[in-house]
Amino acid sequence: MRNIVTISLPDHMLNHLMKTAGEEKASRSEIIKRSLNRYFFAYDFAKARDKALSELAKRGDALTEEEVFKVVS
Repeated sequence: MRNIVTISLPDHMLNHLMKTAGEEKASRSEIIKRSLNRYFFAYDFAKARDKALSELAKRGDALTEEEVFKVVS
């Protein structure tokens, strides 16, 4: 199901969006969807990472950033 969302952007962001869409030969909507997907991935990953580090700290364990990446990926 598709939904329509209206957003307002400052001029410089709209100009960058339009330039990027032209270079990528994609719609503005597609560029925004890609951007949101990347944002959500980074957000969810950071939450999982923080949760894993918190649990490890409670147990007195420690992992490197690389080891945490493996756990939450």
